[in-house]
Amino acid sequence: MSHPLNVIYLHSPSNDDAETLPEIEYGLSDAFRSFCRKTFSFDEPLDYPRLKVVTADSPKALDNLLFDVENDRHFVSDAAKYCCLFLFDDEIATEDGPRPLDKLTIDGLSFRQYFLTYFPAIPKVILTQPGHAKVTIQSRRWISKSRSVLENPEHSKERIGRMFCYFWSPHFWRALHEYVQSKAGTSWHTPGHNGGNAFEYSPFLHGFHDAFGSFNFRADLSVSVESLGDLSAPDADTPLTAAQRLASIVFGTAQTCFATNGTSTSNKAMLMTLLRPGEVVLVDRNCHKSVHHAIVMSGAVPRYLPARYNSRYGSWGPVPLDILREEIARPTAPGQKPRLLIITTCTYEGVLYPTWEIGRLCEKAGILFYADEAWAPYINFHPYYTRSLQDGEVVRYTAVNEMGGAHFAVQSTHKALSAFSQASMIHVSTRFKRLLEEDASRQFRWLRRRFGLKDHGSYEKFSHDLHETLRYWHSTSPHYPMLATLDIADVQMRLEGLCLIEERLHWVADFKRRVSQICNLPEEDCFPPLAALGGAGADWDGDGYLQDPLKMVMSFRNEKARARFEKALLKAHIQWEKTTPVTILFLVTVGTVEENFEYLYRVCRQHADCIGRPEQEFRIAEIPDAVSEQAAVLPRDAALCDGELVPLSESEGRICGQLLVPYPPGIPVFLPGLRITRPMIALIEDVIANEGVHAVHGLFARGRRHFIEVLDRKEESRVQKLE
Repeated sequence: MSHPLNVIYLHSPSNDDAETLPEIEYGLSDAFRSFCRKTFSFDEPLDYPRLKVVTADSPKALDNLLFDVENDRHFVSDAAKYCCLFLFDDEIATEDGPRPLDKLTIDGLSFRQYFLTYFPAIPKVILTQPGHAKVTIQSRRWISKSRSVLENPEHSKERIGRMFCYFWSPHFWRALHEYVQSKAGTSWHTPGHNGGNAFEYSPFLHGFHDAFGSFNFRADLSVSVESLGDLSAPDADTPLTAAQRLASIVFGTAQTCFATNGTSTSNKAMLMTLLRPGEVVLVDRNCHKSVHHAIVMSGAVPRYLPARYNSRYGSWGPVPLDILREEIARPTAPGQKPRLLIITTCTYEGVLYPTWEIGRLCEKAGILFYADEAWAPYINFHPYYTRSLQDGEVVRYTAVNEMGGAHFAVQSTHKALSAFSQASMIHVSTRFKRLLEEDASRQFRWLRRRFGLKDHGSYEKFSHDLHETLRYWHSTSPHYPMLATLDIADVQMRLEGLCLIEERLHWVADFKRRVSQICNLPEEDCFPPLAALGGAGADWDGDGYLQDPLKMVMSFRNEKARARFEKALLKAHIQWEKTTPVTILFLVTVGTVEENFEYLYRVCRQHADCIGRPEQEFRIAEIPDAVSEQAAVLPRDAALCDGELVPLSESEGRICGQLLVPYPPGIPVFLPGLRITRPMIALIEDVIANEGVHAVHGLFARGRRHFIEVLDRKEESRVQKLE
């Protein structure tokens, strides 16, 4: 980044500004560059960006500085785009005289609420002066410093440096780097390649060593290096613990845990912590297969929410809010009250749920809200993902931070941020912590008993149980470079996430406009909007749903047009994320560069006649019926039975003992415990015919015969029925 990063400073102008403001700017800038050289440099020295102080003298001026258009919070100004730090004087001059910062408002919101809403991840520093009233804003993202520290940077280098370390230091990465570069010596521990020696000194594997690079092998260490940290020892005072603590601050959670086996493992660990055998869980039928795996392993009873299939685009849509309200409020028999609601937000095609409203509904009913946020780890870092409600309240689509509606979220950091594959995070919200320890409502009495200590809800007990379950799933030999990328991913987003997302939002908008022009079509015909992806029967926008622009879904006139376009993409060496028969999904991530759009635009320009609204519905009418069944027996019982293999075509009416999952997107059609129907069989046979047998995970194939595992007749008579 050649552009300077901005420090936005709200202060009351004074006569000595001409002298003090440059001192503050130069001192911060020099300290920042020094910090970056120590923290991020590797082999080659880099010219890190300087810091530039941009000032505002009133709350109104600050708001105008951050957003170009009044009342439009979707895009930020250039000043805000490059902002990495906010400074505030503890008192601000107003028409009524100086007022403490915590007594001021911006656009009708308190200072804390304004920045929590629009810029939650960026650090904020309150500059205090002698004689001024103490300003109290309770948040780990706000700190206080004497203004004299910044006015005398030459005498405060160490203090400023420590402040920057608190904000942006990737603790685990720095410790790993230092160990590899300075402390590692002769290795008598795992892994067996011994710092890369097994590759470097082999005449056959030397090229493999060169291709990956020496440091990658030397950084592949083991928990034998106790000083770095261990996922199985979360309470130890180590750099790994510090890295997870910083991630919690950045994402605004009560606790954040790193996982190196993907969000699939995160889902399993969380659900096994939260659910008990026989408890009911409300679950999006279209959720990822790992959630269904977790339900099987926990012994829970699923109540599947209705799946919505979009026959125009061949995609699976979100659950409407009216259905969620109905299912959450549905009367239940004693002992059958749901304990947990599981929703995927955003969906594969990028539809975000109104998490604030779902959270309110769940808490009213005594249900915990669990958000699978695998595809949206970045929405905490840009004000685009906010919404102003009719009553003037401003809400965020983020599942968990201090404003989020969910109690838990899991994110695939590797899917859209700067992390290696399999790198994932588990987030526990401060909302859940308050619910467990402070709330005394009857509907959550079960929760306080479950995670209780001395007759009170205990967050420490919950955290202990979570880590104990994680030990079931964590490898005792995690990949340290993968952990390091989790550490640096959140630091990067805190430093430049606002800029990265802002750029990509503009790139997407410009690309869609250009494509619609060359196709001579309305943009919504080329890129289906929220209403089209969600489908008829719901007021998606009115209910608070939002389409994420960074999930770019392009539609095609028919299947042949999509196939021809795919062939052109392959010829241009362009790889997409996912297809349906008439759409292609392109993911825009923090690693997407502007040139990527140009290469894709070339293909669009050459094959513009392929792009457009699908001419007709193309899938069999039975597809919605294929995912409409509820479990006939407990999924865990069905999965653990010995079962028998029967031909897929002859399985109608039998109880399924396994999953069959067309992949992508990884949404199961067959699930343990379901009674198999003809539409289920037809859907799988259709996928096999169009995409091949290997497109269905779990299918047992011998030659041209396909088999499914079902309960045998004796097992059917023994297992507990749910029907």
